[in-house]
Amino acid sequence: MKGVVGIILAGGESRRMGSDKALIEVGGRPMAGWVADAMAGFDRVVMVGRRRGVAGLEAIPDLQPGPAGPLNGLQTALAVFRQPVVAVAVDQPLVRSGTLDHLARLAAANQTAVCIDKRPQVTCAAYSPDCLDEADRVLRSGGSIQQMLRSVPWTRLDREVWSSWGEDGRSWFSMDSPDAILAAERRFRINLVG
Repeated sequence: MKGVVGIILAGGESRRMGSDKALIEVGGRPMAGWVADAMAGFDRVVMVGRRRGVAGLEAIPDLQPGPAGPLNGLQTALAVFRQPVVAVAVDQPLVRSGTLDHLARLAAANQTAVCIDKRPQVTCAAYSPDCLDEADRVLRSGGSIQQMLRSVPWTRLDREVWSSWGEDGRSWFSMDSPDAILAAERRFRINLVG
């Protein structure tokens, strides 16, 4: 999608997984590769929160040192690119390209847009560069993306919207532990570990 950067949030410490989530194989491929393939329609895809990319991807480290959650990666991307972004966590390898296309259209229209599936799915969402100042402020106070959303305008994408895209919740299903991978297999009836 022209004018929108696809960012893969990959700055976490992978404590629950026990090793680098970007490199964990599901369905015979690293998680980062699955996410990158789903973002193939973007002009630029960048891993944020790493010094070195994987799966042939460009990478940039977080601007703020230390673990600060996904807001750190989002703030970095908005500050570096000054463009709309669509963010996906590296541990969401089931993300659908169709869902990302819808989010990218909203981002291209300078909208921050977040799917609601019980709660806001902030690591599979579109963000306007207009969020940067608030992302800076909230990050400095130790806050989260959810806290940032309290003070920026954003579009709520309820189930009736995202289900009309053919989405079933898999795009934001986080596989942050071995148990979560097994749960994804059961929930979406797919074979991920062989």
